[in-house]
Amino acid sequence: MQAGQLDKRVTFMRRERVPGKPAGRGDFAELLKVACAFRPVSGQALAEAGSLTDAIEGSICVRDTARTRSLTVADRAVIDGRDMAIESVPPSDRTGWIWIRVSRRKASA
Repeated sequence: MQAGQLDKRVTFMRRERVPGKPAGRGDFAELLKVACAFRPVSGQALAEAGSLTDAIEGSICVRDTARTRSLTVADRAVIDGRDMAIESVPPSDRTGWIWIRVSRRKASA
């Protein structure tokens, strides 16, 4: 992945800790903003998986940093104004990049 291909901005969101409430029950707050590349899954792959036709699924590529390595499936990603659930965050593989799977499916609230 070349840096010039990071043509979008992604904002990662994490739930705030609220005193008196269980962990992970607050509102989402901005965690960090980074440049990314978004690669949607093809329509054929969605159909084969039995997904809804209006679902948007894909992968975002971000630089491998300490902050991006701390992302979890409990966090959210906002790309082009679209709120997406993080489906998986793979461990670091020494390439310098992390491919994070995201989808428009609603996360548990």
